[in-house]
Amino acid sequence: MKKTIRQLLLASITLAASAVAFAAKPLAGPKGGKIVTTAAPHAEFFVEKDRKVTITFYDQSLKPLALTGQVVTAVAEAKTGKVGLEFAAKGGSLVSNVALPKGDDYTVVLQVRDTASARPKIYRVEFHDEVCKECKRAEYACACDDTGEKKHDHKH
Repeated sequence: MKKTIRQLLLASITLAASAVAFAAKPLAGPKGGKIVTTAAPHAEFFVEKDRKVTITFYDQSLKPLALTGQVVTAVAEAKTGKVGLEFAAKGGSLVSNVALPKGDDYTVVLQVRDTASARPKIYRVEFHDEVCKECKRAEYACACDDTGEKKHDHKH
């Protein structure tokens, strides 16, 4: 009995340590965007050159998944005011109907539903479009390990 409890405790500690290690380094999106989900199916938030947002879904191996009725909406909370974004299927992803507002340093709030009638999952992306000098990704999608020994300033 004591051995079983000890094994369960050790397994729990190992899982907790793994979760902390996973949370320490952001998961890099295959397109160069930010993976907003912590578990599969993963959703990648990617800002195109025209500032429209593309949401692509991936399995746990970051292989693209087909759209199966997911519904995404977003609100960009820019300094100039809030802008609503709706998404439509295009090329296996969901693409916003309008571009993000000019500027940066604002929050984009995503509502992701697995189906039209499902309860929404809410994600927040701190939008900064400058490029990180270390990982060479847009700051909103920076994949650097900020909790480790190597630190850098995200406000270049």
